[in-house]
This record gives sequence, C-alpha cells and structure tokens, in this order.
Amino acid sequence: MTEQTRISIIGIGRVGLPLALAFAEKNCFVYGVDVDKNKVLLVNSSKMPFIEEGADVLLEKWCGKNFIATTDFSHAIENSDVVILTLGTPVDEHLNPIFNQIEAVIRNIVHSLKQGQLIILRSTVSPGTTEYIKRYLEANTTFKVGEDIFLAFCPERIAEGKSLEEIPLIPQIIGTLDKQSAEKAEELFKRLTPQAIHTDARSAELAKLYCNMYRYINFAIANEFMMIAQQHERDIYEIINLVNKDYKRGGLKSPGFTAGPCLYKDGFFLVSKTPFAELITTAWKINESVPAYLIEEIKKQTSLVDKNVAILGLSFKKNIDDNRNSLSYKAKKILLAGGAKVSLHDPFIEPRNLDTVLKNADIVIIAMDHDIYKELTLEQIGEKTNKETIVCDIWNIFGTGKVFNKLKKPSASEILDEASEEDAEL
Repeated sequence: MTEQTRISIIGIGRVGLPLALAFAEKNCFVYGVDVDKNKVLLVNSSKMPFIEEGADVLLEKWCGKNFIATTDFSHAIENSDVVILTLGTPVDEHLNPIFNQIEAVIRNIVHSLKQGQLIILRSTVSPGTTEYIKRYLEANTTFKVGEDIFLAFCPERIAEGKSLEEIPLIPQIIGTLDKQSAEKAEELFKRLTPQAIHTDARSAELAKLYCNMYRYINFAIANEFMMIAQQHERDIYEIINLVNKDYKRGGLKSPGFTAGPCLYKDGFFLVSKTPFAELITTAWKINESVPAYLIEEIKKQTSLVDKNVAILGLSFKKNIDDNRNSLSYKAKKILLAGGAKVSLHDPFIEPRNLDTVLKNADIVIIAMDHDIYKELTLEQIGEKTNKETIVCDIWNIFGTGKVFNKLKKPSASEILDEASEEDAEL
C-alpha cells in the first residue's frame, strides 16, 4: 500500500458513507463511488443525505480533501489500493435474495482492477458468496486471489445512526480464503479498530447473518409473549420486570415493531437450503404480524370505521430517518382497509405539526419510540384529542406497563376546573 492508502468505497449509503469518513479521518484518501448523481452532488457540497451522528462534522472537514464522491467507477478503482463494496442486498417479491447490485458492480469493475489490490465485501450476503466472487475474478482476469489480488469478507455490525461511535469499539470480523488476504485486511481495519477476529469467509458470512437473526428471534419471542399476556389479560411489562429484575439468567426483550432492511430479510439468506427453517421463518411471521395483532385488539374495543387514527413514528428504528421495511406502513394499510382515517407523523420523515395529527384522534399508535414522543404524557395526548382515545403504546414509553391505554374525554367540570386554575395562576 502507498503511504496514504487510497480507498474506493462502492456505495455511499448508510454503511458506505460513514465508513468512508472514518477512513478519511485516519488519513486515508477515500473515493465514495455511487451511481446516484444527485447523491454525489449533495455529498460533494458537504451535505449528508441521511442522519448519522457526527458524520456532518467529518464530511465538512474532509470533503474535497481526504474524501470525494464520484460516479466515475473506473478512475476511482484504478487509483485505489483498496476497493470496498457496501451495496444493498434486498429480497424480491418471493423473498429470495437479490444480488444484482453486487454482480453488476463486479462485472463493471473487474477490468479496472490492478495487481496488489485488496477487495473487501462488506454487504450482507448468503454463505458462499465470497467464494463465488473469487471464482469470478480468477475466471475473468489473469489474477490469482491470495497472490496477485486479495479478497476478504468483513461485515459491518454497527447500529444505524451510531456508525462513527461504534466502528472503533466493535471487533472487526475478517473472513478470507487465504492468509495473505487476511493480513492485508487486518492491516487496513487496524486503522479503525484495535481488534480483528480472523476466520474463513463462509464462517464470517454466517456470523453476520447469525448476529441479526439472534436479535430478530429474541424480539419475536418478546412479541409472542406480549400476545400471550394479552390473552391472559395481564401486562407484559410487569411480567418482563418479574423475569429480569436482579436475575442473572434474565434478559427477556421488550416487544415492539421489529423490522428494517436487515432484520426483515437476512433470515432468507439462511433458509433457502436448510430443512430446519421453522424457527427463523416463524420469527419473521410473528414480527410481521404485530401491527395486525394490535389492530385486532383495538377492534375488540371499538370499530375502525370512520375513526381517526394517528400513527406516530415511521422509521424502523428510533431517532433515525430510515423507513425501509417499516411496519408503520403495514399498520396504515390495515387501518385504511378497515375504514379508518389515518394521519402519520415522524419528526425525521414526516415532520408535521404533532398537535394537528393528534387533534380529534380516536386511536393513537406509538409505532416507534422516538425520544420526542417520550416528552409527551398520556394526559397531554388526552388534552390534544379531547375525546375518549385508545393509545396503543407497545414500547411502554408512558410507563404504564400497559400496551393499550384508554383515555377518557374530560368532563365539563374538569375543563372548568382547569380553566379556573389557569385564571388563578394569572
């Protein structure tokens, strides 16, 4: 590698751009390569295309210096020591993994690669993908992986929105097919994090998927336990406290809307070739059914027809602006089909006036536990709706321990008493 390592990061999305800025901060020169011309223009004007803590400061600091965004794949790759792929790997309408982006990029860059380069796959992939890429490279170039060119699978495991905080803290898994590639990948990532864990490529691919599925299944258990508690007319948060409080073998998760581009789809990278897929597919069914379950419980209390419903929170995770695979939109679809009128609010995605959204709401669903909603109280919601209102609080942000809270319309005397108190204060 040259004195100042030159890196091309393919894909300047929510994984690639923070990683690019982290390397820029460590005195690497980084090309952020993307096909989206508008995104490239935005980033080159020092503006972040999404929320990421601390990234705006680093982009302002390094844009045009140690970092530049470009649509010119060939120039970037020909002038780089390292090529890192951070591309999306979605699933199709049949929930089969789609690798079009990765395959297209490999085909397009293969003739721009040069001897001695390190290629790192950082996207979530199905087991065996790194081996497939090795075969493709060796079939379409004169290079031999591990001797002329180097290849590693190094998954990201950070929490979206916290990338720059977590990159230095989380051990970097390095999955390779040869010792030389492992050494070069460790040399690169030691700039960012002090700990590297070496393994073979397929084990690393499985480890990334297992990380996400372990969390996803735990959340599914919490959601199923919530449903069982409701059947027994008991509050899930009281039971969670009984299970976890001062008990070393506790750790039961809380229920909630569990989705997002990783947790939603990653299990399908594992189940296509195994007859033992029930646990993963059942977790998916449980988590995806939560909006429908909650709405069915609400229908036991009131009809949806002509009711005003406010859904608060549209992202798949708190305090971010990413709504990919968010269950809030599934809830909206179900409510509309049931005859309700739906208003949406999210401070990062649909930052409408919250009072307007809550006004006259018959039902309020807290779909994501953004910090801004924790500033509310049930009493304040009752005042804003001014009617009998059902508040579905699966996240327990109001601390009642109840998933469903029924607010009564203030009586005339209560309204007069409140007005008298305000007059007295004046």
